[in-house]
Amino acid sequence: MSGRRLIGIDLAWSERNGSGCAELAWRGGELELVDLCWLRSMADIVEWIEPQRGEWVIAIDAPLVVLNAVGQRYAEAEINDRYKPFDAGALPSNLTNKTLGGKDHRGGRLWRVLEGCGGSLIEHSEGIRRESEIAERLVLETYPHPAMVELFGLERIFKYKKGQVHLRQAGQQELAEAIRRHLCSDAAKPRLSMNERLEGLLREPVPELRGGGLQERGDKLDAVVCAYVAAWVDRGAPFRALGKLGEGVIIVPWKRWMREPDG
Repeated sequence: MSGRRLIGIDLAWSERNGSGCAELAWRGGELELVDLCWLRSMADIVEWIEPQRGEWVIAIDAPLVVLNAVGQRYAEAEINDRYKPFDAGALPSNLTNKTLGGKDHRGGRLWRVLEGCGGSLIEHSEGIRRESEIAERLVLETYPHPAMVELFGLERIFKYKKGQVHLRQAGQQELAEAIRRHLCSDAAKPRLSMNERLEGLLREPVPELRGGGLQERGDKLDAVVCAYVAAWVDRGAPFRALGKLGEGVIIVPWKRWMREPDG
């Protein structure tokens, strides 16, 4: 395995909301959660990443390349074609979307910072093994919901981000148990080892969490999944690159058992 840092960021579209940040590291062929936090400002996120330190693979849940003025990117269309039956469809991103932030959207801002530090954006799967061997710093856009469909073999995604409090609490527990069952099992490749930091996240007293505390936990769970996708790519495991080169591409882990859409 490489010595690259494996970072996942569930990047909020606005600084009004927090962003989950997780870092994994290879430990004897297995993965260990070495850092976990929830940050708001772009400056704090960049400072936490420390992009000048070492080699890394950073998987970000946010649109990084957005060129279309209206509508949706081809990446989102492909995600919806393949994953909407699993309730894992993607919201449209375009330069006139005020929620996204228009031309100065946060994903693009973060990508430009990382590019300035030597980051190379993964936009297609062809030749990725060669690229992953030579590039010291890699950046990719991912989306946790399709990743969970693939990694956990879901029929429907867990309802842990929106809705009534008790439903979000239940969905978070389902997600936490899926991480434990699928990513921490002896059969997982790569395997996420259990440590005090991960155990604390997965066993957090959900009935006591509401409001911002519940949102923070959900964002951190997403960040751990993003970091696992970074490790998946770093390991050289198969993935799909959905979208068009230069126009925004979403990386999703690939497992052969996944059902193809009809038609």
